[in-house]
Amino acid sequence: MTDVPPGWTPPGQQPPGYPPGPPSAPPAAGYAPPPGGPWFVPVHKPGVVALRPLRLGDLYDGAFQTIRRNPKAMVGLAFGVIALFMVVPAVLSLVLAAFGQLSFGSRLSGSGDPLGPLVATGAGYLGTLFGALATVVLNGMLVHVVAQAVLGRKTTIAEAWQATRGRLLRLVGLTLLNGVLGTVLLGVPVALGVLVGSTVGTAQGFLVGVPLLLAAVVLLVFLQVRFFQLAAPALVLERIGVFAALGRASRLSRRQWWRLFGIMLLTTVVVGVVGQILGIPFALAGGVGSVALSGTGGGLLLVFSTYASQIVVGAVTTPFTSAVVALQYIDQRIRKEGLDVQLIAASQGQPAEMR
Repeated sequence: MTDVPPGWTPPGQQPPGYPPGPPSAPPAAGYAPPPGGPWFVPVHKPGVVALRPLRLGDLYDGAFQTIRRNPKAMVGLAFGVIALFMVVPAVLSLVLAAFGQLSFGSRLSGSGDPLGPLVATGAGYLGTLFGALATVVLNGMLVHVVAQAVLGRKTTIAEAWQATRGRLLRLVGLTLLNGVLGTVLLGVPVALGVLVGSTVGTAQGFLVGVPLLLAAVVLLVFLQVRFFQLAAPALVLERIGVFAALGRASRLSRRQWWRLFGIMLLTTVVVGVVGQILGIPFALAGGVGSVALSGTGGGLLLVFSTYASQIVVGAVTTPFTSAVVALQYIDQRIRKEGLDVQLIAASQGQPAEMR
């Protein structure tokens, strides 16, 4: 704190810009209050967000600003990565069609399921798997883009790849660990319910399985927010391992669980609604086309309309979701570790890292 004469008010206890002096002293000659009034607090904003604790509006505005200022490294990158990962299931679908295994006819449509051809051939499962892998890669690359956008810097696709390619295996490992955890937590109650239902009775199986399943869902949501939500940004930006990233996420989310959960729940709902709206034209094209066409043509149209929907929806929604998560990570470090000081130094050309 700046030294002031005895009896004078320190600068931090009066309006910003007001010269230090006795509590009753008027402003010095020539003093003019800062723009916005005497209580206006200026903030440092070199990039898409102000370097201070972020509110919900700041997070969403920062995510939109990052996409708007750098669409190639956000939407363009997401579109390219997801499309690239969809090449494998697309080729497989063509091979299956060539052998007559993707025909949309009475054999496959008899179940009444419009996604029957995808389920019957496995192409839908493979597309979902490769879409999930594409999201893992994107989350790592987009986190780096957002971190640079906070400093007011634009990132090219090549720079994002260069900065994150060494972290991709760890990101995949983090995702697999998350998937195994979810499978175990949700699978055990279902298995116990089925076991009790088959040995004792159906009613008893429900009485055992349903409460355990609900408890498992609650536990899974808690673990997701506490350990996994901020783990990917920590893994990429701090260049640490999988379990170290989980530990960092746990420390950053401590006493912030409800805030992190609420923001991500709202984000998931918003993104889900947008994704459903964007997917309507593709669903209509695939459904109507597969009914109008017969045989292999209808099956291919249904499959490729689904792939196209995944590419377009992912290219629009994944950048926003990844940006919100990255900004939440930065927000928690500002709140708990004073990261804003390092970011201000970095924005002014001084050496600083997010470690």
